[in-house]
Amino acid sequence: MERLTDRRRDLAGWLVTPLFTLVAAPVLTGIVGLLGNLGDHNGPPAVCEKAVADNMCEETTLGVIGVHVAISGAMWLLLWIIPWWRGLRPVRVLLAVAATVVLVLLPVRMFDWS
Repeated sequence: MERLTDRRRDLAGWLVTPLFTLVAAPVLTGIVGLLGNLGDHNGPPAVCEKAVADNMCEETTLGVIGVHVAISGAMWLLLWIIPWWRGLRPVRVLLAVAATVVLVLLPVRMFDWS
């Protein structure tokens, strides 16, 4: 508990964590999307299986993308709200990793990986 109350300044970590996340998360998402695109994908994305009958694949896809981007963006904004205390560095790193995972799960949901 004493580590979390360390209020020494960690301004470099406070700046680098969100900026690194802002660059790394979309790059990792693009790499996972490219890997998912290497397979034989003739037809709509996997998230559109139920929406194909109603011709709502585009709306479903955009909805899934919007949810992932909004959640990841909100988590990224929380990185700026967390104070710059050294004791909160693990919290910032965990939140940055979680924001990256939420964004990387987008192409994982889009493609049928089997």
